[in-house]
Parts: sequence; C-alpha cells; structure tokens
Amino acid sequence: MHWIDVDGHPMPVLLAGHRGLELCNTWGGWAESPAPHREWLRDYDRLAVWAGHAHLLDAATVRRLRAVAEEQADAADRVLAETRTLRAALRAVLLTPGDTAAFDVVAAVAERAAAAQRLRADAEGARWTLDEAAGLALPLLACGRAAADLLTTADRPRIRACPGDDCGWLFVDPRGRRRWCSMAVCGNRAKVRAFASRQRRPAG
Repeated sequence: MHWIDVDGHPMPVLLAGHRGLELCNTWGGWAESPAPHREWLRDYDRLAVWAGHAHLLDAATVRRLRAVAEEQADAADRVLAETRTLRAALRAVLLTPGDTAAFDVVAAVAERAAAAQRLRADAEGARWTLDEAAGLALPLLACGRAAADLLTTADRPRIRACPGDDCGWLFVDPRGRRRWCSMAVCGNRAKVRAFASRQRRPAG
C-alpha cells in the first residue's frame, strides 16, 4: 500500500476506483497497519482532511472545517460518528444487497445531501456543490452523495471484497476474475503471490 502525507496525516493513495469505495476502505487492515481493520478516521480532523484528499471537498473548505471543529468538538464528534455509521451501512449494502435497514441509513444521509446541494456557476459553466451552511456536516454529506452515486452506478454489481482475513478491501472487478484485491495493497501478500504464481504455471 502506498501512503502520502496530507496536512500532517498519512493517507493512502486512492486505488479503489470510486469515492464511495474509498470511504468503505477507510476501515481496512493491510500490511502497513499494526492490526487488522485499523480505523483511519480516528477524529474529525482526519475525516475533513480525508474528504479533501478524496476530492469530496475543496481545500479552503477543509481548512475552515478543521478550525471550526477545534471550537465545536462535541458537534464534530457527532459528525464523525455519523460518518462511520454511514460507512458501515454502505459496506453492508454493497456486500448484502438485501439489507434494507442498512440501505435506509445510506438513503437518509444521501437525501440530506441532495437537499443541501446548490447549483453554482463557475468559469466552466455550472456544477453542483454542497451548501456551506451545512457546516461541520459537510464531510458526512459529501460522503452520502458519493455513496448514492456508487449505489446507482453500473459498476455496483462488479464490486467485490478481498477474501483475505486481514483485508476485506472493496474494489471494482470489471471482468469478475480477480480473487484478491491487489498485490499492491493486500495484507496477505504471501497468499497473493502464491496464487499469482499458480496462475502463471503452464497446464500439465
């Protein structure tokens, strides 16, 4: 797994193929983690920085949110908890499509995000943005919008979870042939290499 420093926080290079999947994969256990399923979003500051890193929020918004969170720690903690709940529900929906309770959690946040969207003009035309009045909830709503995009994308049926005991990373598998997430990210590198080696051996 490749890591970069973003505003004082180590962040993984974005590899999942969709921002909604990147959210799910902020709870993972790869080779560089001290324990399986280490929590990346340990505080609101890291959540805000991650949202910027994932291109869900712009840099100016991230800076402002980080400053406000220092003054409103309790509110920031509530948003962090909601974001983790959204992430767990999105992961459940992706892996168990019939989980209606989890879907309702994702839908509720996505609908809040939709209500907070505003159409803004810029030099290139117009684009949808989240209303700044949402305050500290902006990272949560941005994640909700990404989750909704993921659930409605044509790639949804191609989403798989790495079966590694210490991994579980979600990824898009366009051809339905990958058994492991990637040599570059999976914590079970020895198993991945062994599998890849077997695949390369000539038959007979």
